Amino acid sequence: MQPVVHHVEMCVRDGRHTLASLKHYGFRLHAQRVTPFCKQWVIKLGEVFFIITERQKNYVKHSIWNENTVRAEPWTVLCCESQSAHEVDTVFNVSFCVKNVKNVTGRVRSLGASVIQPPTSVKDEKNGHVSYSIVRSCCGNVVHTLINKDDYTGSFLPGFETVDTIIEDSSETTGVTHIDHVTLACSPGHSSSIISWYESCFGMQRFSISRNDDNDEGLILADGVGLRLKAMEYWMCSEIGLMYPVSSKHRQRNSNGVMLVVVESLPGQTNCNVETYLREHEGPGVEHVALNTPKIVETVSKMISLGVKFRQPPAAYYNELKKVREIQEIGEDLTELEKLGILLDNEVEPGKIKEKDGSPKYLMQIFAHPLFSRKTFFIEVIERSGARGLGSGNIIALVRSVREEEKRKMAEAKQKTMNEEDISSPRRLC
Repeated sequence: MQPVVHHVEMCVRDGRHTLASLKHYGFRLHAQRVTPFCKQWVIKLGEVFFIITERQKNYVKHSIWNENTVRAEPWTVLCCESQSAHEVDTVFNVSFCVKNVKNVTGRVRSLGASVIQPPTSVKDEKNGHVSYSIVRSCCGNVVHTLINKDDYTGSFLPGFETVDTIIEDSSETTGVTHIDHVTLACSPGHSSSIISWYESCFGMQRFSISRNDDNDEGLILADGVGLRLKAMEYWMCSEIGLMYPVSSKHRQRNSNGVMLVVVESLPGQTNCNVETYLREHEGPGVEHVALNTPKIVETVSKMISLGVKFRQPPAAYYNELKKVREIQEIGEDLTELEKLGILLDNEVEPGKIKEKDGSPKYLMQIFAHPLFSRKTFFIEVIERSGARGLGSGNIIALVRSVREEEKRKMAEAKQKTMNEEDISSPRRLC
C-alpha cells in the first residue's frame, strides 16, 4: 500500500552538496534525471523519498510553461521559476498519492486554488503510466504534486533512471521507516484559513495535538515561547481526498498516513523560531519534516556517527524531578537519552505514565540543526509508543535551547570583539 506522501521535494542551489548532507541521515541515491531545466536526485530512506532539484545554469525564467499552463517537461516544478536566479534553498513540494487525480484537481480548482499543471499522464514503456497534476497551496511557496500510480509498477516515476546501488547491511542503515508529519510555518493569524483550505481540498480533519488543544484556538504555547500549533490528519477513505487505508475502527495511525501541522507565532512575538524562519525563508513554507523510527536511540546514535548535528536541550531538562521519573518509569536509560539529547514527552494525566491497560503512552524526539545555510528547514526524528501528539513540552525545550544557543553565540562574538580590541589598541606605559 502506498503512503499518502509520495515524496518531498526541495529546490536548492547546489544539489550535490545537499545530497551529501542528507546522506548523513542515512538517505541513499535511488534514481536521478537530467533535463534541459533541472538536475534531480531521488534519495530514499526506509519508505521516505526526497527529491533534490537544482535549476540548470542556463534556465530562462518562465520557460517551463506557456500561457496555456502546459509545462514543457513532466514533473518539473521549481521554487524559483519566475526569478532570474535561484535565491533561497527551500523544501516546497509535498507530493500526495490520490485516488483520482482529475477529481481532486477539479475540486481544488473549484475552490479557487491555482493549478500549475492540469491532470496529465506520463508513460513508461516497461512499467505502465502515472497520472498526475500540480496544485499550489495557500501556504507560501508550497505546492503539491498529486499522483496516482495504480497502473505503474516502476520503483519511482517515469523519466527517472534508477541507480544501481549495493544493498547495505543493517549496520549501515539508520532505521527510519516513514514520514511522521510535515510542519508548515505561516504568518500570525493565518493558521485557521490554512487548516480550512486543506480540509476543503483534500478531506483532511482537524486533529487534537494534546488535551490542551482547543479546536478553534489550537495549542497555545505561551510562557516565553509564543507559538500556536494546529494539526490535521487524513483518516477516512474519502472520495474527494487522499489515498489512505483505514487501519482499524479506532482510527489508529499507521505508516501510510499523513499529519500536517501548522505553526504560527502569537501576536507581538518577534524573537521566536517561526519568525526567524519567515525572515530567513522570505515567507511561509515547509518548516520541518519528522522522520519516524521504532528505535530512536539506535537511529540517532547512527546519524551522529555519520555527521548529523542535533540541537541539545537546556542543561536543566534532564535534572527536573518530573522528567527523571517519567524516563525511569517508562524504562528508558536517562544517561543515554541525555548523552544523545533525546527528548521525552507523555500524553496521559500528570502522575500516570501508563494507560489503564498498563501500556506506556509516550514519544521521544530530537531536532536537527537547519539543513541549509539559512535558518529554515530542519529534520526531526521521532519514536512513538502509543502517543499521537507532538510533544508540546519538548517544543518548549527546543525553543529554549535555540535561545540559549543564540545567547552563547552572542556572548562568544562579544568576547572575540573585546579580545581583538585589546590586541589592536596601544598599551599604556605606567
